[in-house]
Amino acid sequence: MMNRLRRLETFARAGWLARGIVYCLLAYIALTSAGADDASPQGVFRSVRDMPGGPLLLMLLAIGLALYGAYRFYGAALDSEGKGQEAKGIAIRIGYAASGLAHFILAWAALRLATGKSGGGGEREQEAAGMLLDMPLGETLLGVIGLGFLAGAAQQAVKAWTTEFMKGVAPEAPAWVVPVGRAGLAARAIVFAIIGYSLVRAGWFGAAGEVKGLGDALSSLTENSTLVAAGLFLFGIHSLVEARWRRIRDVDVVARLKAAAR
Repeated sequence: MMNRLRRLETFARAGWLARGIVYCLLAYIALTSAGADDASPQGVFRSVRDMPGGPLLLMLLAIGLALYGAYRFYGAALDSEGKGQEAKGIAIRIGYAASGLAHFILAWAALRLATGKSGGGGEREQEAAGMLLDMPLGETLLGVIGLGFLAGAAQQAVKAWTTEFMKGVAPEAPAWVVPVGRAGLAARAIVFAIIGYSLVRAGWFGAAGEVKGLGDALSSLTENSTLVAAGLFLFGIHSLVEARWRRIRDVDVVARLKAAAR
């Protein structure tokens, strides 16, 4: 059981570290006028690839993102955060699994670039939405994915407002962790809401050409894009804080893992 707990902790901390790096670089690209049109995870990966030793750094990022995906799948299956079996808890655990899948996809994209393969063109989100719409029940599925993003936006906003995220942070963490976390989560909620709204419109209202990724969401905010990009940088810092001070080995987690092992 302790081996399982150590594995969970390793996956989580490596994943938070990788996620923090990606968000900080994403915000930097968005805040730099020359890179504003490429403010997306793929843009981050291309920037890392072009650095000295870039392919190796990309491989490390891919490993970290994959470990975070595994942590999310692990947590969803074993209910390591104690969300329960009620409808709300199951919905949150499904969200964790979806987050795990998204991070596996990001890891795969980083790995492809690290091995010299193309990361795709600038209209990949619209193309992916179009492919999904061509599938049976594709419109319904795309709209449901959009609702998932909107639900995620609401959850991030609630965490930012209530500082619920501090429940999992060790008490020795510095005081600045609170305002940084609130600003970062609020910015991520805005971006998630824009992406979710575009997916709902594409799935249920025939607007596949309006599907937005992270870069498109930032661009659509026009006058406020710089503020939101700065917030996403703080979310990256918040992820680094979790890598350092997030509590994994508390009594409740141990009890839930023991119960799952029976």
